[in-house]
Amino acid sequence: MKIKITICFLFILILSNSYLARSADTLKINFYIADSIFLANNLSLLSAKYNISTAEALKIQAKVYPNPKLYLEQSLINKYTRTDYNTDPTRTGTTENIVQVNQLIQLAGKRNKQIRLADINVKLTETDFENLLRTLRFQLHNDLSQLYYNQLSLKLLDEENKSIDILSDNIEEQVKKGFISMSEGIRIKSLLLEIDKQRIDFANTNLDIIAEINTILNYAPNTFMNVEMKSNSNINLLPINTYLDSANAYNPDVKKLNYLIDAAKAQYNLNKAMAVPNANLQLTYDKTGSYIRNYYGFGVGIDLPAFNRNQGNIKASGFQVSQSENDFKLQQQTVSSLIYSVYQRSINNQTILKSYNNIYETQLLQMMDNVLESYQKRIITIVDFTNYYESYKQSYLTLLQIKSSLFSNIEQLNFLIGKPIIK
Repeated sequence: MKIKITICFLFILILSNSYLARSADTLKINFYIADSIFLANNLSLLSAKYNISTAEALKIQAKVYPNPKLYLEQSLINKYTRTDYNTDPTRTGTTENIVQVNQLIQLAGKRNKQIRLADINVKLTETDFENLLRTLRFQLHNDLSQLYYNQLSLKLLDEENKSIDILSDNIEEQVKKGFISMSEGIRIKSLLLEIDKQRIDFANTNLDIIAEINTILNYAPNTFMNVEMKSNSNINLLPINTYLDSANAYNPDVKKLNYLIDAAKAQYNLNKAMAVPNANLQLTYDKTGSYIRNYYGFGVGIDLPAFNRNQGNIKASGFQVSQSENDFKLQQQTVSSLIYSVYQRSINNQTILKSYNNIYETQLLQMMDNVLESYQKRIITIVDFTNYYESYKQSYLTLLQIKSSLFSNIEQLNFLIGKPIIK
């Protein structure tokens, strides 16, 4: 028995270790794969879909008619068996029974207006879903691009750290022998410390980014990834009016406020209809309580709109229509202004990158190796080496940062448009 338990425990342990090993693997991921996983696995999107289902269910509820009301009354005392009443044997055992059926009839098209309002609420919920979708996708794409460029920067710093670390060890030996001054050794150590500090900063930033990506993709917390993407700064931007027109059609914030105008108008029409009272139809059967036995009657009831004509609600909903129209114009203006700003930033970053092609990046890396070699051969001084080396390294990192900014600008344009039309 103990052997079986031990074997089961080892089997579970092996499976757990295998799962953790897979979870802790470094995955290769690109934007296409990430988008597919995001749409299928993101818990926020899955939860938001229930809001749409709820709104559709409420639309079904708006279509149903009011239930009829049934009223039954049975007398507890037979009035014909009392001593002071006629005791005619033909009436003995006869009791009072009343049956009433009441049906509410909505007038002035209230039901259709409620259905219209419920239909708009479904569209508003769908727009909220679109807004959540574009927000999470924008965050995912930004995180992936920043992680990609950070990993490129970290790769450079890791390689330079190895080279400078070897150089620092050699210089330290020379300092001990008295061939090189201590100040020169400290200068190399300071350069190595700066590289280590940058490496730590990028590594810590990447941890935060990966945590966000894992949450969006519903991955295990200890999943790490390498991003694969084509770094292309030659993006053909269309005239800005194209993006402005697209934003009016696709931007969820603009669409939502447009639907809110429709909702305010639908509520206004419903409030006007509510000023018309509903009617009540009633059928009555009375067995012995009327002037004849087995009385049947039909009645119609309606409130008289003498005091309450829903005046306040009608007036308030009219103001809501005007407010919604004003908010819609404000949102259009806000989105247009943001698109102008982001579009111009994209042009500026693209203009800078066109002046520095991939050959320049290769030259920077080559020059870093050259100055390191020149210093090792004592062709240049420690001051020249650190100045040139820092300059070339920072220029390379700056280029990567500009590329990352351009990508972020493009993603922000897609976000403001409401649809990823810029690839």
